Amino acid sequence: MRSFKALVATDVDGTLFRSDRTVSDVNLRTLRNLHDQGICTVLATGRSIWSFTNLAGADFPVDYLVFSCGAGVMDWQKKKVIYKTGIDSAGIQKIKDYLDGLGADYCIHDSIPNNHCFFPYRSGKANPDFEKRIATYLPFEKKVDDITFATQILAIFPGADHQQLISDADRALAHFRVIRSTSPVDNSSLWMEIFQKGVSKAAGIGKIAELYGIDRQDIMAVGNDYNDVDMLDWAEQGFITANSPGDLKKKYINVPSNNEDGFTKAVEQWLRK
Repeated sequence: MRSFKALVATDVDGTLFRSDRTVSDVNLRTLRNLHDQGICTVLATGRSIWSFTNLAGADFPVDYLVFSCGAGVMDWQKKKVIYKTGIDSAGIQKIKDYLDGLGADYCIHDSIPNNHCFFPYRSGKANPDFEKRIATYLPFEKKVDDITFATQILAIFPGADHQQLISDADRALAHFRVIRSTSPVDNSSLWMEIFQKGVSKAAGIGKIAELYGIDRQDIMAVGNDYNDVDMLDWAEQGFITANSPGDLKKKYINVPSNNEDGFTKAVEQWLRK
């Protein structure tokens, strides 16, 4: 079994990857150098395995992938899923009833590793971000809702001010995990992702740390959005890129944006410490 003395975790979109969805040579070199120094590199993303592979390729230089916000963990080098969870049929129905009551547009995503496949529910109201997201994954849209065990349910709400909506959902769906993120499509709509209770990027990273006996004091994390908060709080040091929401920049160590190698700057600062 491999041996690691510390762990570096980073979000993908808007953090490690630039706005044009590429990774700089500087950041790639940093990932490789960390591995060579015996430091475990982990990507923690809301993307599915298929989505991340489509973005980065199968040979991306990282040790582990925490995908779908922590609903699954993959040994990236061995291409083996070592952990997965999901929502059963009763849970799916409860969440559907709640979202239908809101008149929401949402997608039910199939179980891991096929959670890039989905069935959409449309409210009939205008929601450009929702339709653009579906268009991106059109080949994987299911024609019949036969999903009995879901990885997650994703609801998309237009507009930018949805704090009350998230607070209400947290209370109404207390037996599940509600994760807030900003749409990577229009950069303003709310994406409300609903998972099984206990799902988080921090929990996924924790499973990897436990495998190698890595203490939290030897873990750092870098992110840029609300769905990174749990791992930024959990790690010994949490860094936030300059392209993050203002309220997050007040809570964590600030580094340059994703277009200015903020990830590498965070790693350099952490290694000096």
